[in-house]
Amino acid sequence: MQLSVRRFQGEDGERFSILVDDSGMPLYYPALYVTAEMRGASLSINTINSALSAVKAMYAWQAYYSLDLESRFKRSELIHAHEIHSLRDFMQRPLANMAPVAETVVPIKGRSKRVAKDNQYNRMSVIASYVGFLAGRLYPVTATSAKEISALVAQIKANRPRIGDKTDSDRSDIHLDDSILDAVESILQPGSESNPVADIGLQYRNGLMFTILRLTGMRRGELLNLKIEDFDFGSNTLKVVRRADSAGDPRTYQPLAKTRERTFPLIQELMDRIQEYIYNYRNKVPGARKHGYLFVVHRPGKTVGWPISNSSFGKFVEMLSGLADEFSGLHAHALRHHWNYVFSKSCEGKAWSSEKEQKLRSYLMGWSETSGTANTYNKRHVKEAAGKAAIGLQKKHLGKTSDDR
Repeated sequence: MQLSVRRFQGEDGERFSILVDDSGMPLYYPALYVTAEMRGASLSINTINSALSAVKAMYAWQAYYSLDLESRFKRSELIHAHEIHSLRDFMQRPLANMAPVAETVVPIKGRSKRVAKDNQYNRMSVIASYVGFLAGRLYPVTATSAKEISALVAQIKANRPRIGDKTDSDRSDIHLDDSILDAVESILQPGSESNPVADIGLQYRNGLMFTILRLTGMRRGELLNLKIEDFDFGSNTLKVVRRADSAGDPRTYQPLAKTRERTFPLIQELMDRIQEYIYNYRNKVPGARKHGYLFVVHRPGKTVGWPISNSSFGKFVEMLSGLADEFSGLHAHALRHHWNYVFSKSCEGKAWSSEKEQKLRSYLMGWSETSGTANTYNKRHVKEAAGKAAIGLQKKHLGKTSDDR
């Protein structure tokens, strides 16, 4: 049985995600789990979709080892320790490699690929929760059943990979230089001979998307969620708004703003460019006036005038990263890291306390002041400053040694 996660949109704009079999029928208990445990907790559609992918992986594990947890729980049987170990090992595989092995020989190399540890951790966490939910409804109630189910859930969680602090080769070290970003913006400049697209409207749109990401550090979901009404052209500000389950958004995979709502000041030059794109190009695209989303599909087709999808934006970034070898590390989140690095540099010499700097950064990025995320994005600058301090101490020491000779 081939399972798939299907997303659809209700008449009121609400997004749904369900696990269906190869005939398109929803699986009963995963659907009940999503309704009772996840939607009831007001979790986002992306979180639900990710959880269903983990449940799908669990069903693939059952099929691989010819297990049926629903039948087993009804017979008052739980999962054995060795089976949990096999579940742990199975969750290290990519979804594409979870089908039962065919008669043909599969190369060892092809079967050695593993998903990242954080992905394994999330899968096992969801499966532990789902198994507890399923056993709680199917396992016969006895004086000890609740403790037995709780112990099973704890045992599954205990088999999650350990995720400690990342080493020095973490994401903060993968950064973009201003010279690279300047080169990209030069290529994207409307009218540039190096511009990878010919349509002038697309040139304005693409250049504007890149510039906004670079100058605000917002996430791609926030960028694709922007509406014209979010811009106050009188006060030169941009408001980042959360719009989950927007009825006016035709995209089934709706981009979402994960962070807090906030108001971001913009310079006059950027506001002028936004207005120019809206009035001279965007509003002339068929269907674009049916909604207020800023960035739309320009190419003719059934989705012309629609807001840009996540996949289309991904193709745009992929195109940019392929223009030159030095652009290979280019992606939306790298621009977010770069914005935070530039912000840290701009705070130097301002005599601000670390608390004030963290408070300002957290607001502009949409983070809670107590989340600690600001420190994560400040890592590269801290490492750089620490390195300079260390070099300064070494030079000072060697200077003393030279004087003593």
